[in-house]
Amino acid sequence: MRLAIAGLSLESASFLPVETTIRDFQRTETRGGDILDRYRGTNTVCGGFLDVCEKAGVEPIGIVHADAGAAGPCADDAYLHYTRAICEGLRDRRDAIDGVLLHLHGSLVTPTRLDPDLDFVREVRRVVGQRMPVIVALDYHANLDAGMLEQVTALFGYHYSPHTDMGETGERAARCMVRTLRG
Repeated sequence: MRLAIAGLSLESASFLPVETTIRDFQRTETRGGDILDRYRGTNTVCGGFLDVCEKAGVEPIGIVHADAGAAGPCADDAYLHYTRAICEGLRDRRDAIDGVLLHLHGSLVTPTRLDPDLDFVREVRRVVGQRMPVIVALDYHANLDAGMLEQVTALFGYHYSPHTDMGETGERAARCMVRTLRG
């Protein structure tokens, strides 16, 4: 079993006047196998994904992960850049993966998109199809509607603030993925 691991996370504060740029995301951008090296053993969503993969004998396939924390709205070009990068990575590996684990914040906004997290997941679905499980881990105060539930297999949110359970959230999401794929 092989699971793609990817993420684009930003807690957008839409009242802030400065947009979050590609350069801001590049500070934490990690690609391919470097995702495994960077997040293994950490109390992060990706760390939780990896912990479960290793315990379950599942091969994690790193795609792209970028997290800009909490900042101003995401610049449209940054959103498009990372959406394309993740979707291209998934397209290139579509026949080699059994499911997709995504880390999103759930409150990303851009100047021209009010629900880019949903738009992002729709793009992922276009690439991997409706049958492949897509499971998302997000912040507990994500701004979601029923449209997101129609696009994903399952959603898991943090339970605590401060977010001491990011790793546990990733673990819950990954365990659900493994159970789903095992029937």
